[in-house]
Amino acid sequence: MIVSSLKVEGEYLNISQVSREDMAAYLCIASNGVLPAVSKRIILQVNFRPKIRVPNQLVGAASGSDVTLECRLEASPSPLTSWIRSDGFMLLNNKKYEITESQHGYKVDMKIKIRNLVEGDFGSYKCLAKNTLGEKEGFIRLYGELTWNP
Repeated sequence: MIVSSLKVEGEYLNISQVSREDMAAYLCIASNGVLPAVSKRIILQVNFRPKIRVPNQLVGAASGSDVTLECRLEASPSPLTSWIRSDGFMLLNNKKYEITESQHGYKVDMKIKIRNLVEGDFGSYKCLAKNTLGEKEGFIRLYGELTWNP
């Protein structure tokens, strides 16, 4: 949580070229010198299409192991999200896949844990985010690593 203090006097608060970084709660206090002062809290919501960043676009893991794939996104309003395999199959929470999301304001961390990897799990995965202003996708390639058992 970022807390900052900026005092502006007058009837208006003008924010030029508003951006997602300006999203916050603003407090307006009206006072004429006679108590009590009156205040009003205003929430500024900036809407924008999803933006996705994939920290690791190429991930290697051994058969039989578990692996976690991750996408980081920003969007407002909050997006609908999904994970899709290269064959177009939408992935859901079950014994094989554990999907988690953590949201911090307009930022979301999407993760999918794939358990007990088999050869059919290797390939491309897509994270998808969609809101009323658009959609964006990120791609991750999962490849098999050889394990050496002497």
